[in-house]
Amino acid sequence: MPLRKRYDTFANFRPVRLPESLASFSPLKPEIIGKGLDILMIRELVGGIYFGDKIEGPLTGMKYAKDDCTYTAEQVRRVAVTAFEEARKRRSALTNIHKANVLATSRFWNEIVEQAAKDFSDVPYKSMLVDNAAYQLVKAPAQFNGVVLIENMQGDILTDQAGGIIGSLGLMPSACIGPEKSYVEAAHGSAPDIAGMNIANPYSMIGSVALMFDRCLNLPDEAQDIWDGLFNIFAQGFITKELASGINEHKKTVSTSEFGDMVAASILK
Repeated sequence: MPLRKRYDTFANFRPVRLPESLASFSPLKPEIIGKGLDILMIRELVGGIYFGDKIEGPLTGMKYAKDDCTYTAEQVRRVAVTAFEEARKRRSALTNIHKANVLATSRFWNEIVEQAAKDFSDVPYKSMLVDNAAYQLVKAPAQFNGVVLIENMQGDILTDQAGGIIGSLGLMPSACIGPEKSYVEAAHGSAPDIAGMNIANPYSMIGSVALMFDRCLNLPDEAQDIWDGLFNIFAQGFITKELASGINEHKKTVSTSEFGDMVAASILK
């Protein structure tokens, strides 16, 4: 969080990609995955309740705690414009997630997003309550193919849920984009229980490098080469042991370093 604040990395890009050929990675039925998932979740990253004032302590003899959720119009507009620009580039729809039936900040959020939408009349646009979105992500996730715009705390929850839908947080790279500086990171944890065993799935790290080429270095063709190399190895049936544990159909298990070498070789072709 200090890093986000220091560099004002206000937009978190988290791709949720699962081709139909890799539907077995998901705990959902193949018919629910359908033709595959290609969702880009864009989460606002430096505003909202995580960065609001906090109080924790006694008041007139009673213990209490308080978290303030605050957004400015500029904070909402810039991430909304970023999301609409991405949807236009992808020629896809944009789904705006909110809790406007309860939260004043969500009603304010919607107002600013809908103002931004007027400048992107070519982008199909809809809004959805966050609780319904959580339900729909499991029931019919392909409806979100395209771009999903989410505020900070709600995005924190839904992006992790999306990891569950595709089978692992280890399948979720991410990029944190600011006006001057950006950085990329795998969305998963450090997994100390398998450290040094050469069995970890490197998808999120390799995918984060692809995002670095695309979002930070403005080299989209090279980024696509990395994505193509990565999915090519998966399509050939190769996975690492850490990922294989949750998959029923037969796959060819390789080490982390072997998987990485195969991806590199595929890119060089």
